[in-house]
Amino acid sequence: MTNKFRHGFKSESEFYASVFRKELSLAPHAPMHAKTLAEHLEIPVRPLSTHDGVPDEIKTFWQTNGEDTFSGVTINDGTYKEIVYNDFHHPRRQNSDIAHELAHIVLGHTLTAPIKANGERDYDRAIEEEAKWLGATLLLPKKALIHVILNGMPIEAVRDEYGVSESLYRFRAQVTDAFRAAKNTRRKYGTAAE
Repeated sequence: MTNKFRHGFKSESEFYASVFRKELSLAPHAPMHAKTLAEHLEIPVRPLSTHDGVPDEIKTFWQTNGEDTFSGVTINDGTYKEIVYNDFHHPRRQNSDIAHELAHIVLGHTLTAPIKANGERDYDRAIEEEAKWLGATLLLPKKALIHVILNGMPIEAVRDEYGVSESLYRFRAQVTDAFRAAKNTRRKYGTAAE
């Protein structure tokens, strides 16, 4: 994610993660899965494999050939929005994909058809980078990362409880400087913190 975001975007992302946890009566560091957030926001989330609007041959293709090419899409029909995700992916990947699509909605991105009339993919790098950042932040905000580090949570527990991949955890820990923040917190307050 080499894009330079608009001023305040990263703080705004942390704010969204905090507000949504508060609305769901979760601690600031608690796991919040994407489907839980979607339900809270009243956004339907439907798996590709059982979506009645997707032909069986397309489902078969994504199940057998397209595991890394289609993750999810937000269907936008004016005021109605629905997320369709590739449930042939690993559950942690699905969680991340749904969070990414939710980020588009939360940020109010103008969503267009994913394929142009000439058959090329319609890809707006700026909004995709914003959705990647916010989606990852929703799943692992800095407060959660500091909590995980201070409590010595093994990576297996992080993966299981937060529903994220090890690479997403490591990425977020690096870009938020969570290890340094945890060290400073430990120095100031002691060993573990809620």
